[in-house]
Parts: sequence; structure tokens; C-alpha cells
Amino acid sequence: MKSPGFYSAIRFFLFFCLIAPCFANFADARVGERRESLERRLLNAGGIVYRDEVLRQNRQRGMPYLRYMEFLGNSAEVRIYFKTADGRSPTSSELDERRMGAGWDLHVVYVSGISVLEIYKRSQALSEHERNHLLVQMSQGSFWRVLEQSEKGEMVSAFGVDMIRDDASVRSKKLGNDAILFVESDIDESLAELSESDLQKKAPVSVQGF
Repeated sequence: MKSPGFYSAIRFFLFFCLIAPCFANFADARVGERRESLERRLLNAGGIVYRDEVLRQNRQRGMPYLRYMEFLGNSAEVRIYFKTADGRSPTSSELDERRMGAGWDLHVVYVSGISVLEIYKRSQALSEHERNHLLVQMSQGSFWRVLEQSEKGEMVSAFGVDMIRDDASVRSKKLGNDAILFVESDIDESLAELSESDLQKKAPVSVQGF
């Protein structure tokens, strides 16, 4: 008897075979592309870069990549973008410090100018259609497979991913009902190992004196 993961992979494969031709203009990689290319496409589509530091800090609150930034080195930087759902230029009222405007926040972690992690966060619940379209854009000619519980237990992952691209180079995780994360597989694994090593080093100091 085939496992549930096998049938999930087949369903995703068939879905992408049907829908991928509709998104040929998204053939370029997202995770793995240079900042200049990503920003050129996004800004041409009406997106903006958040510049205000207070606004940036509010948008970053609770983001899972924050705890790992120290391990990525001096060449790492985070940029946060906003894009309206209909592609028009955002108004000043939509760039409120306290709450997100109607549309998308895109968090990108760059290392040496290359995207290694991206989080797409919607101002409302992410629809299944939107999620599937993002997966298609990130498929890069491959397809996505849902990880089985046994695989999750064996996989070294900083972010606890729940999907992997069939070429094994990119991983993904659904974040609540309004966001999805994509991360380069090598980065995900390396951050998990570095974090564990750091915790081991700090443990003796942490419990000293008890």
C-alpha cells in the first residue's frame, strides 16, 4: 500500500503539469537569484522597499529568520518589500507602522547579494490559489513534494520545513494561514547545525553556579 506522501507527490506533480505553462514568465528562480534581478521585477510590478527603520522592525517582529542572522556573516542583509494585491503603487496610508496594508510583505535574506530565504506574507489569509501560484513560481521546472513525518524527523532543518522541491535544492514551510517560507536547502541545514553547535557551547556557561 502506497504511503500518503506518495499520493501527495503525485497530486502536486499533476497539478504543476497542468498549471506550469500558464506561468512561463516566472521561469527565473526566486531563491537563488541576485538582488538586482528580484528588485527590478518587483519594483516594475508596483512594489516598494521599506526604508523606515521603525516600520521595518515592526514588520520583522516574530520572523523566524531573525534568530539565525548572526550565523550568516557580514555579507548577509534583510530587505523587506511591500506590494499591493492589485499591482498599483501603494498610498502613504498603506505604509502604516502599526499594521500592514492590504497586499503582500516580502522578506528576503540575501547573502553576498543572492537570495537564500524568502517569506511571502499576505495581509489576510493566504488562499490555496495564491499558495499554489507561489509554489509554481519557485518550482524552477521541478515539482514539490510533501514530507512525510518520518522524513521530517530525520531531516536537519532550522525552520522545520514541510515540503521539499524534487531537485532537493529548495525547501518550504507554511507559516500560519497567511505566509509561506522558501529557503535554500544547504542554508536551512547549515543554520540548524550552527545553531545546535552554538547552544552546546553556551550550555556550560548558562548552567554554571547551579
